[in-house]
Amino acid sequence: MRKEEIASLVVYLMMIVLAIIIGLTAVKNAISLCGTGTINSFAFVLLVIFIGLVFNIIMLELLHALGGLIGGYSVASINILGFCFEKKEGKVSFKFRDFDGLTGETKLAPRKEKLNMKPYIWLPLFGYAAELAAGIVLYSQMTTNTSSNVSWLGTCGILFVVISSMIALYNLVPIKLDTMTDGYKLVLISKPANVEAYNELLKAEDLERNGKPVPELRVFEDITEYTANINLFTVYKRLEEGKLDEAEKIIDLILANSKKLEPYTHYRLISQKLYITVMTKDAEEAKKVYDELCDDKIRRFIANDVSMESLRAYILVSGILEKSQGEVKYALGKKDKAMKRALKQRAAVEEKLFNIALDKVYEAHPKWKEEPKENAAE
Repeated sequence: MRKEEIASLVVYLMMIVLAIIIGLTAVKNAISLCGTGTINSFAFVLLVIFIGLVFNIIMLELLHALGGLIGGYSVASINILGFCFEKKEGKVSFKFRDFDGLTGETKLAPRKEKLNMKPYIWLPLFGYAAELAAGIVLYSQMTTNTSSNVSWLGTCGILFVVISSMIALYNLVPIKLDTMTDGYKLVLISKPANVEAYNELLKAEDLERNGKPVPELRVFEDITEYTANINLFTVYKRLEEGKLDEAEKIIDLILANSKKLEPYTHYRLISQKLYITVMTKDAEEAKKVYDELCDDKIRRFIANDVSMESLRAYILVSGILEKSQGEVKYALGKKDKAMKRALKQRAAVEEKLFNIALDKVYEAHPKWKEEPKENAAE
């Protein structure tokens, strides 16, 4: 399981725990103060939760959009629970579309030379703080005033705060989860190189969205975790074109700054380097590079990692350098799972690169290819 997946599960668990604690304390107390009245209290709470959820989701994306406009961007699309309003060439259209976020996503496009990402991130946080303050005031009034109207209003306030707190808990985490949270973006933009890379990607996405030619993304020499991943777009393009030497130069640039990378990013880049090395050098020279690059920890990572980057390197190392048919079978057995985890925009390239690697192994060991297919996946 990847680091992002583990972190996401922990945050989801924290959100559930927060909901249970608040539900058994403040919400329970709010319902008891409201009494049954003319409508069922439980049904009322469910209705308020639904309204509060919709309200908070819409407000989050609208504040993102407003913050983007303040920062010098134009709003390319606003997606709320899959309901996507997209702007293309000055015209707004509606579509159902996937989104990269907990409840929605607002996409921006640069429209000025001087851009500022901070309002896009900070404005929703200020909105949450204002809602939290209003909810606390309403709840405090409810506990000191037994008036029916105040009680119902206080119940609404505390439920809205519960919902916004759960969304904020997810959104404020300063690490990358299964989506790119505002907290992670806040850490990201603390480095100027990341801001440049992020804006470069937004420009490319906007051109593609409007059906215009997309120039190659710039290769960043100031390496961070984020700029390394932006550089990988060019690496994959070079690999797809068969320009392995050019791809290797970019990989070497990133690896020279490996201390700035997450371990799994570092190790997968080594896998990319190994793939190119075994594909372009003779076995003896490739073995030397393999021994220099990979200590026992890195070798274990490449052998166990369920990613196409590691898998195609492992199949070459096993088949060409170590001549182990059993390890090649082991790698083949993990391919389907690794392909499911590959980024959609890279899946076709990864399939192509893996098949090239497998053909090289079968070229060196023709008899391995002749074995029944069912044995290959054991």
